Parts: sequence; C-alpha cells; structure tokens
Amino acid sequence: MRLKSIFSLLKECNDCKTVDERVSALKERDHPVLRLILRYAFDPSIVFLLPEGAPPYKSCDFLDQEGRLYVEARKLYLFVEGGNPNLTKLKREILFIQLIESIDKNDAELLINIKDKKLPFKSITKAVVTKAFPDLIPSEEKNI
Repeated sequence: MRLKSIFSLLKECNDCKTVDERVSALKERDHPVLRLILRYAFDPSIVFLLPEGAPPYKSCDFLDQEGRLYVEARKLYLFVEGGNPNLTKLKREILFIQLIESIDKNDAELLINIKDKKLPFKSITKAVVTKAFPDLIPSEEKNI
C-alpha cells in the first residue's frame, strides 16, 4: 500500500466540516512524521534558522515521491535552533534545498510554509492539533 503524502493527509483533515471531525481525522491518520510536522508548525519554541520565504529550488517531478518525506523528516532537526550548531548558514540552506528538491512538490511547499510558521490549511489550527494530540505542543503556561 502506498503512503499518502503528509500534505494529502492534512488536506483531508482540513476538508472536514467541523472541529470534531478534523480532530477525529487527525487521530485516524496519526503517524510519528505527521506529529513531527505539526509540532514544527505550531511549537513556538522551535525556531528555524533559515531565511523566510521560498528558496530557489526545482520541484521534484518524479512520480511516487509522496512517501519520501516519511524518510527525510529525520533531517528536519538540522534546520532548527539547537539542531546542529556546527552547520554554517550556507550549508544549512543548501541541505534544505536538497531536501525539498527530493520530496513530493506538495510536501515541499508544506515544509516551506512550516519553516515560516504558517500552515497552508486554514482549518488546521493549533487548537485543533492540541485537541487531537494534547501532549504534542507544550503550552505557554508550563514554560512560565
């Protein structure tokens, strides 16, 4: 069975009519990589060390790349504060471009948006994600 792209999973959840349906849809599609992507999107303590906006890249036109982000997600730590302090700014940006050029074009757009702390789905909010996965994103009150 082919894996759906993370973008497709989130789009399906976004298309649900009510908050409870979206929460239920997220729970049904639960996967460690989906949780990781949502955490990177909504956790304010995760800061990307990349310039804002889309870098110059060539989108991947290969077929069957929808499952590629499941493998490549393990590299996301390289692009955030505290991930790998030995990387130069240039090397970090080159690695990010290589990553988004290797995955499905919709997942690439998703990562570019997440890097800028914007999810391209209006109905998937921090509140919906917190309701689906209560321990995923630390609340601001605990950090005080």
